[in-house]
Amino acid sequence: MEESVILRNLNDEQKLPASILDGAILVTAGAGSGKTRMLTHRIAHMVSELKVSPLNILAITFTNKAANEMKERLSKMIEGADYMWVCTFHSMCSRILRYNIDSLGFTKSFSIYGDTEKSRIIKRVMESVKSDINAETYAWHISNAKNNLLSPEKYSKYIKDPKKCFAITKVYQDYEAELFKANALDFDDLIVKTYELFTKFPEVLEMYQNKFKYIFVDEFQDTNTAQYELVKLLAGKYKNILAVGDEDQCIYSWRGAQVENVKRFTKDFPDCKIFKLEQNYRSTKKIIDVANKLIKNNKNRIEKNLWTANDDGTDIQINQPYCDIDEAELIAEKIEQLVSHGLAKYSDFAILLRVNSQSRVIEEKLLNYNIPYKIYGGFKFFERKEIKDTTAYLYLLANPNDTEATNRMLQFPKKGIGDISISLIRQKAEEYGVSEMEIICNAEKYQISGSLKTKLDKIKETFDELSKLKESLSLEEFVVTVIEKVGIKEAIGNKNEDDLNKQLNVDDLVKSVAEYASANEDATIEDFLQSVTLMRDIDSMNDNENFVTMLTVHSAKGLEFDTVFMPGLNDGLFPLSRSINSGDPNELEEERRLMYVGVTRAKRRLFLSRPKLKYNYETRRSENTLISRFLTEMFDNLKTKSTITNGEINRLNVYDNNINNFLLNNKKQESLDHMMSTHINVVNVSNTTTTSSSNTIGTINASEYSKYKKGTLVMHNHFGKGVVTVGVTDFASAFVTINFETVGIKTLSLKYAKLEIID
Repeated sequence: MEESVILRNLNDEQKLPASILDGAILVTAGAGSGKTRMLTHRIAHMVSELKVSPLNILAITFTNKAANEMKERLSKMIEGADYMWVCTFHSMCSRILRYNIDSLGFTKSFSIYGDTEKSRIIKRVMESVKSDINAETYAWHISNAKNNLLSPEKYSKYIKDPKKCFAITKVYQDYEAELFKANALDFDDLIVKTYELFTKFPEVLEMYQNKFKYIFVDEFQDTNTAQYELVKLLAGKYKNILAVGDEDQCIYSWRGAQVENVKRFTKDFPDCKIFKLEQNYRSTKKIIDVANKLIKNNKNRIEKNLWTANDDGTDIQINQPYCDIDEAELIAEKIEQLVSHGLAKYSDFAILLRVNSQSRVIEEKLLNYNIPYKIYGGFKFFERKEIKDTTAYLYLLANPNDTEATNRMLQFPKKGIGDISISLIRQKAEEYGVSEMEIICNAEKYQISGSLKTKLDKIKETFDELSKLKESLSLEEFVVTVIEKVGIKEAIGNKNEDDLNKQLNVDDLVKSVAEYASANEDATIEDFLQSVTLMRDIDSMNDNENFVTMLTVHSAKGLEFDTVFMPGLNDGLFPLSRSINSGDPNELEEERRLMYVGVTRAKRRLFLSRPKLKYNYETRRSENTLISRFLTEMFDNLKTKSTITNGEINRLNVYDNNINNFLLNNKKQESLDHMMSTHINVVNVSNTTTTSSSNTIGTINASEYSKYKKGTLVMHNHFGKGVVTVGVTDFASAFVTINFETVGIKTLSLKYAKLEIID
């Protein structure tokens, strides 16, 4: 048989699974081993050389970013790539349900509820259950049940406490009823309802089995029970499935992922062929060496050993500064040093955090050094109130049964409809078994009269007019018309900078609609809303933008960076104390896998650090920390005890006193974040500072403060144009808060920001 031209570009390990056409294949692929390359070349080989129709191929990834990258690669290699389904589990299921969900009693214009809507429904239905269980716990149980394909009745058998069992089951049942009434699904439902569709309607399943004769599943170790069972159904007829995974990178058990699915695969597809990809193309030898040392401490894994033909690379640096402030200083200083010497650009750097709360101190230092950065995993654009208020009208025009969108619509812009009237509308909807929009649009029919009827008739008139325009206008024109007709910007107002910022966010919404419409010909408003709901902020990551990336290790899965910083490597933080104290070895093994994922994101440089001390807000003093056991597993002869110098003891006293004085003078705990941002600079001007830095903070002349008052327009060389929202705070560093048009609100030090005032 003639050798494939396409597969010539693969190494011997990659060629083996890529050259097989039929049957089940399991590939255990180590970090950076080129699994995406293997997948795309196998698909290209099948389509171009083995004449498999692109229409018969399904490739499932775990992020939109990964799916888009795979599509781009395939479109460059073969014709017909646009006909393939290359998507995430959720987008695949959403697409299937848009065609077939009416069989389950929903309409095809169903809404997809995110965490905000889910929480609001749970809080509403839990009021009828007398229990001390909070909304977050209910949400976890509901998600856990759905991830395991368990109805409220079946899930109740796993809850031993009778009172909790009743409360959780009742809230779960009522929550499901509310979703059905709203013609809405949550994220977990996208998988569950597709599985339900396939099991209840075998003819629908067979249709998709015949369509997807060849199935690829990436990041297989991250599948939960529902996802695994769904894939098993789809592959049940032809059994042509390639699963790629790495149990060493299974880090999502808290949201249902089961590393055991890798072993289940070999049992459910007994004739499957198993291959390993162990050559790493991403990292240096020194990085791979410590990664191997670390992960070998896990017992529940398939044995493999990463290797690389790359250079040895630079030494991995381990820093043990005296506190988190010094740790942040070291990170900022190293970034600035490498950039200023032309050895790197800002986009080469990633700061990987175990928890989001670590970011605050690091942010302060990056601002001090005038380093541009972006945090992923924070407050999402489409979760902002003004955006949700605007899109509520779009959701209602797509799905009039959407109760959460109806509630938002009634309250913004203000329509003179108060809580009593809204309650009446809800009662009528319950009484007649119809949606709230049905009551609103037919007020007289449902015995609503007087001034309330007049207000509701006006709403009906607006929606009737917009519904007619929906078909005749382009997507962008339609959204602009909705904003203008409803009076979104007028309702926001323009009294202050915050109002202006909200209006700019609404403009950005229109921009995102235009970009989506440009990339998706003939897209509908329903298509756009679906893409918004399924989008993660990391999907918007742009390789051409020059800023430091800060995100959790969980969010960094699947990414790679030239230089990686991992701060806070102390027992209790990484690994978390709950994994250490749980008594369950599986929890500690998952923490170790998470550390392994973080380490293997680095291509050339890896900086690991742990502060010797941390401040305890209960005892109000700094305490020694324990070095992370993961560091000692990776490096021999590493000192595990903290040694504090006399100079550091002096700094410690200043550090503790500043915090304690603030706590005594401020009763509100909410002020703590502001305190931390101010005391940092007090410590830095102390003569006891041991951290060397060419950027020592100096005192700014008070006469300069008046220039940076609220409302002043300024220009920053990285962040662009902005408006001062909080004038200079009168202390050594002279911080000023600015709302920038491009990056939002930032607090900068005038010592480093080099701001230009715009006349």
